[in-house]
Amino acid sequence: MANELKSKPRMTSEVRFGNSRQIDAEALRELAKNDPGDFAGKVQGLIDTGKFTWRDVRSLPGLLNRLMDIQVPARVMIAGEERAIQASAFPLLVGGLTIAGINEAYQGVPTIGQELVTEMESNKKIVEVAGILTEDTQIDRVDEGKDFPEIGAGEEKYEIRSKRNGRRLSITAELIEENDISGIVDRINALGEIAGEFVEEQTLRRVCDIDGSATSPAEPYVLRLNGTGTALYQTDADPLTRLPSTGNRVTTNVLADETDLENARGRLAAMKNSMGKRINIPMSRCTLLVPDALAPTALKILNSELTPGVENEYSPWGVRGVYRPRLLSSPKMDDLSTTAWYLGDFQKQFRRKWKLRFEYVTLGMDTESYLRSRLAFQARIAWDCEIGAVDYVYVVQNLAATTAP
Repeated sequence: MANELKSKPRMTSEVRFGNSRQIDAEALRELAKNDPGDFAGKVQGLIDTGKFTWRDVRSLPGLLNRLMDIQVPARVMIAGEERAIQASAFPLLVGGLTIAGINEAYQGVPTIGQELVTEMESNKKIVEVAGILTEDTQIDRVDEGKDFPEIGAGEEKYEIRSKRNGRRLSITAELIEENDISGIVDRINALGEIAGEFVEEQTLRRVCDIDGSATSPAEPYVLRLNGTGTALYQTDADPLTRLPSTGNRVTTNVLADETDLENARGRLAAMKNSMGKRINIPMSRCTLLVPDALAPTALKILNSELTPGVENEYSPWGVRGVYRPRLLSSPKMDDLSTTAWYLGDFQKQFRRKWKLRFEYVTLGMDTESYLRSRLAFQARIAWDCEIGAVDYVYVVQNLAATTAP
């Protein structure tokens, strides 16, 4: 429900292709035979610009018969290094079309998760993000000739782990012989949609810390403080010492009107920084995250110009108000809770770590799978991402009663 949502990271093929205009099977064969060195680049140019997609293929058997016996050079990424290989023109072409189709389906999944995290890359299974705790003497004056006091510093370490996932699809020789392009496209779309859905649901579940902050806390925890899984949302300051004594979970705070938002804002205003002093968390940087069930109420509050029940008083949360946060909502939030809602600076608090961005691999007919079961083409995508909290004072959870989601 934001005005502008950040674009999701695109998957990239491990095979590099680039610009031709003729896309019929015979023209592709002539290109592969007469100019094999540029075949991959020119075809990928058509694919990248959307001029050649699976929907443009008319005869898959004809494409296979014209390209399967031609070897062309290509460059692939192996263990992080680009290498030159010889590959059959058919799986090279079909692989490019497939990754473009997966990307299109992935990008078509509506998501808000990217608005709630700061993206980061790391090739480590476990990453530690250090937060400095400043210890000061609280001296407010240094007399002439006296030494300036030295500050001390400790660390809070926030651990972010990994979560590997992926899917693959197989296209049989029968599908190609029957020219079942629609069936192939359906499977390709499913691959991209599954990836998008999984990452979105994982992100929302972590940001809400559904497992770690449950009534009976359990793995996976979004907050791993000094290596120990810890409930992120709680009603006290143990062991999260920079929280106010009432914690960062506001109970019996149903989202009904602006007073409930004020209760959440007041809790944010009590949060402490590394020196144990209050933090100024501007509402202009904050997001109101609600399930779809609460979206109409949130919209009504944020779009009201005047304070309900008070004559001629502008609402501080309305269209002219100084506290008006950005609103984000998703029906996927309702699967977690239809009454819990959140307010805060999410991107300050949460990191989404990618150990492996969407990796794509294809195999053609020159494999054992074709020999054993006539699998003519296979595609696989894999990813490794996890979401972790790198602080605990920037977002408050609000419950309608006292029971955790």
